[in-house]
Amino acid sequence: STQSTWGIHLARMTEEITVAYWNIRGLGAPLRMMTMYAGVPLRSVNYDLVEDPATGKFNAAAWFDFKPQLKARNPLINLPYVIDGDRIISQSNACFLYLGRKFGMLGDNASETCDCEQLLCEVMDLRNEMVRFAYHDASTAESAIALLNNVSSPNGILQKFELWFAQHPQPPSTSPFLVGSSATAPDFHLWEMLAQYDALAQFHNRPSPLATFPLLQQFLQEFARLPQNARYLSSPLATLPFNNKSAGFGATTSGHPWTRGQAYSWADVNGLY
Repeated sequence: STQSTWGIHLARMTEEITVAYWNIRGLGAPLRMMTMYAGVPLRSVNYDLVEDPATGKFNAAAWFDFKPQLKARNPLINLPYVIDGDRIISQSNACFLYLGRKFGMLGDNASETCDCEQLLCEVMDLRNEMVRFAYHDASTAESAIALLNNVSSPNGILQKFELWFAQHPQPPSTSPFLVGSSATAPDFHLWEMLAQYDALAQFHNRPSPLATFPLLQQFLQEFARLPQNARYLSSPLATLPFNNKSAGFGATTSGHPWTRGQAYSWADVNGLY
């Protein structure tokens, strides 16, 4: 019956979901945020990139020593991954889509689901620009300014999202959602990336790349204010560094590069949230 089916659905939604990633925000942050928004217990597994004090090099054994156990169950395994019962899901957008389906965050019809899929890909393009900068070209303020100018240019990626919001029936000030009238998977990844770009500008004392995109500014502010996001934003997971210790930007909670031998407080943020 419909009632018994709904009861099974509710039971499954109270079972914990595991989201695993490095102990940084990165791709893990929006997946953690989605799960906590849905009101589902989050088992957060976070692998630490450890510095060798003798050489200053980084050791990823925490992940790679454990990876074979998971690879035996899913040959595609990589970070991030999601565990839901007996199922292990890997590949970033596959994780977003899986949680989106599970939590009802992929739109209300086929057209809205198609919108979510397109937006997830577009946000990944925005993320990839940041990753290339942070891990390969973050040594100078000039390279940061070039990135900020690129994404905020008249033909840059950010204007695409501004135009998308402009076509929405309601502005983000009253309905801070990319698709329909409720949260969907791409909202969480876009919010995370806008926060990262805004932080990069602040780090270099530059105007926000959102300064000329009022609808994106509204989205960044209002999506964070949704009561369902309070659980995540008040947790230690929300204050992790953006990137790993090998990055030139966002390797520490202040945004600065990693300093050899420094102490840090985010080595172990594993647990149930």
